[in-house]
Amino acid sequence: MSIEVDVYKKIRYLHEHEGKSQRDIAKLLGISRNTVKKYCEGSLVPWERQGISGRQRYVVTDEVMEFIKTCLA
Repeated sequence: MSIEVDVYKKIRYLHEHEGKSQRDIAKLLGISRNTVKKYCEGSLVPWERQGISGRQRYVVTDEVMEFIKTCLA
């Protein structure tokens, strides 16, 4: 789950400055405890991309290309 930057800042503030537990922060903001945990640890920030989607590109072999050309002809 990706969150908005202002929610991230609220999570960090409540955890660092007010000493709230992750469970309390989750209840207060209405988000998952796992999400709060992830952002409290500081290992992730919402403005950085997390990588690729995992989808692979289509592979079009010469055989497939010839088939397409015969269908179009």
